[in-house]
Amino acid sequence: MKKFVIIGAGGKMGYRCSRHILDNGGYEPYFCEVSEAGIARLKELGVSVSRAEDVVPEADYVLLAIPDILIGKLSPDIIARMKPGAMVIGLDPAAAYADVMPIRDDIGYFVTHPHHPHLFHNQLDEAKLNDYFGGVAAQDVSCALYHGDEKFYEEGEQIARIIYAPVDRTFRLTIKQMGFCEPGLVESIGAPLIQGMKQAYDRMVETTDVPADALMSFFMGHLRVQFAIIFGLIDVRFSDGAYAALYDAMDKIYKKDWLDVMVNEDFITESIRKITDSLK
Repeated sequence: MKKFVIIGAGGKMGYRCSRHILDNGGYEPYFCEVSEAGIARLKELGVSVSRAEDVVPEADYVLLAIPDILIGKLSPDIIARMKPGAMVIGLDPAAAYADVMPIRDDIGYFVTHPHHPHLFHNQLDEAKLNDYFGGVAAQDVSCALYHGDEKFYEEGEQIARIIYAPVDRTFRLTIKQMGFCEPGLVESIGAPLIQGMKQAYDRMVETTDVPADALMSFFMGHLRVQFAIIFGLIDVRFSDGAYAALYDAMDKIYKKDWLDVMVNEDFITESIRKITDSLK
């Protein structure tokens, strides 16, 4: 069996990956964790905690389940200990995009990130309907070979299907393309738009007499059909009045140049460098 080391094995993502690797049974796993809460989670899995300096030198795979802001600080020591032919696996493109990890030509670098269950998925089992992050409902996954021989991509995709199981489709992207997806579209653009909707909902609850539960029901129901119409998922149009309200409000909500400013490689790169603490 190939040796599989997870750094940050008891964290949010690390714990999920640890559980899936353990359940798979196809690797000899080692779990590295320093936080008390993380160690407690790993004890619930019935596994022991290893020291990175003891297990990384013999590892075939080293998965970095640590925050983006720490990868630039911690990865040099970890990567220096890895044996030739091993592969380091990242769970987010930010560190690779920002070039904060040292590069060795004798090891592989692979990055993978989950898409989470689709907003319009049709998995009707109650547990799957209530799964927002993945692990119960099937999800898609993006993968990228950051550096190294092509063989590392095939091994990495197989691991991605294990740690994010159940997986439907995998998409092969470049690191830059993954960075445009996240944090680009998902966190730097999509999340603020949704945060704005929540702020508008809260303000309307505070300043009008519309019952909060009725407003929430009205909003959530309309959001679903609005997403479907605007993204072209159904062949339906809004009413003339709805289009009039939509276009009248666009200039009041958005700055005229917001797309040029934010759907822009410079903006996304700056955001990633802030996330990884690599902004010069």
